[in-house]
Amino acid sequence: MSTSPAAKQRPVVAVIGTTGVGKSNLAVALAQSLQPPNTPSTGNTTSSTSSLRYPAVVLSADSMQLYKGLDVITNKVTKEEMGGVEHWGLDMVSPGEGGSWEVGKWCNEADNKIATLPGDTLPIICGGTHYFIQHFLFPPPELSFDRPPSSKGKSPMNDLRWTPPGPRPSTPENLDTEQIQLLDSFWTPTPKWPSSVLPDGIETSSEPSCSRSSRPTVTEDAQLLALHQLLCALDPKEGGRWHWRDGRKVRRGLERWWERGGPIEAPEPLNEKLKEGVSPQGRKARFRTLIFWVYEPLEYLRPRLDKRVDKMVENGLLREIVELRDIAKRMYGTTEATDHTEGIFQSIGYKEFASLSLPQSNPTTDPAYAPALERTKLSTHQYAKSQLKWIKKQLLPAVKEARSLGGEVEVYVVNGGEKGVDPALKVLKAFMAGEALPKAEDVGHPDTSSLLEILDDLSESKVPDTAERQDLNARKDCEACSSPGRPYSLSLKEWGAHVKSRFHKRNANPVKRNKEEWIAQQRALGEAKRAERDRLKEELSALNQQQQQQQE
Repeated sequence: MSTSPAAKQRPVVAVIGTTGVGKSNLAVALAQSLQPPNTPSTGNTTSSTSSLRYPAVVLSADSMQLYKGLDVITNKVTKEEMGGVEHWGLDMVSPGEGGSWEVGKWCNEADNKIATLPGDTLPIICGGTHYFIQHFLFPPPELSFDRPPSSKGKSPMNDLRWTPPGPRPSTPENLDTEQIQLLDSFWTPTPKWPSSVLPDGIETSSEPSCSRSSRPTVTEDAQLLALHQLLCALDPKEGGRWHWRDGRKVRRGLERWWERGGPIEAPEPLNEKLKEGVSPQGRKARFRTLIFWVYEPLEYLRPRLDKRVDKMVENGLLREIVELRDIAKRMYGTTEATDHTEGIFQSIGYKEFASLSLPQSNPTTDPAYAPALERTKLSTHQYAKSQLKWIKKQLLPAVKEARSLGGEVEVYVVNGGEKGVDPALKVLKAFMAGEALPKAEDVGHPDTSSLLEILDDLSESKVPDTAERQDLNARKDCEACSSPGRPYSLSLKEWGAHVKSRFHKRNANPVKRNKEEWIAQQRALGEAKRAERDRLKEELSALNQQQQQQQE
């Protein structure tokens, strides 16, 4: 992506926030406020505004809304809600076609879109996939968004699968033959699993893990463990970041090992770079950036999210789930093999309603319906919580680092709904005019000071890069609590508490470590206690009878 000075000077606005908080409404209001003074304001009606052109374009940063159709399950903004403002990033690719739209793909396409806009047109990036927004505005220098071009002649669905971008990098000497075979085939429909993974008498797996997924679904523990052991052998620090059952992250680690040409090199200490007079790199701001964080506390947001899920059902959520199941059958062969971490199948509501038989005439009377609806609402709550955590723990630190490297980045927290529009419009007007901006604490949401506290913190501003995250997220297996084929993995942060836990102490005890023996001991102790209670009851009963006889 371009990082020329001219590109950095272009103003860009980003609207961030949790799901259901009103990001799209604010983005449209910001765009409409820039309309030429001679253009009559017509409100948010498509009949009179569909042909209007505003000097602003909304770039949708939503990893689900870029898929064509399926407007309900992805909560896609409607034509009426667009208010005549051009929206890019919606309906970009059909589910199961067009390759994988991960962060690099989206960033490159968004960059290409901005390059086509006139200089006086304001890009407004809006969406809940904050990973996209953060990496587009403040890209980490050690990452590359380049992806190898797809090979010609492939069918659209087969083009989904990740393939090695070049020859296999050199491997460690201790890699055995079976691990090399797995490395050369892990990305194919039929990986060559080690003999320890396969049933006795079978030399190789003849069944594909799934048919067309870009990352074939692996669910068996033995296969997941084999992939993790392979990553640990190739790049121990990267393998040490992930739980062995986190198959998608482990597989992506293998892919990145291949794309990089080997393991991540340990970074040179910052103080050594300064001694050598080398300017430290970091997440620099690519544009003159104004960020509006639309915020509502989760306790106020949850009832609104529940109503939105109910509305989604009214608007045809179950019909779109049937449509998605048909797509899954074409891609994976069966709906049971669907990878719920892949593409459109990550949409909240799809996997939550998996147990509901569809289509049927009256699904709301099905015993599976109510639990599925509650799971969808709970998943929506959890997603909003994870978005809030990302903003606080990832995006704001990236803003802080970009500022420390000279970037012009301003952040304002505003309320959701109409209450947040007027303060945002006033800030935008000053931003576009190059005027002095008000303090964030003086406008917008009353919780601004606490929410943006990290930006005023004078401590280290650098966001950990990939190599540093390997150390921060390092994990360790507890041998005492592991069982054959099932390592007990936990982060180093949890290690101290784990070794003090009753669970670990029980497993660390050589006697209790033999679980069958331990269970037998516990059962014997229980039987002994019961026998003692029965004996005492009998003695008490006999004593009572004796006392009654004496009284008579």
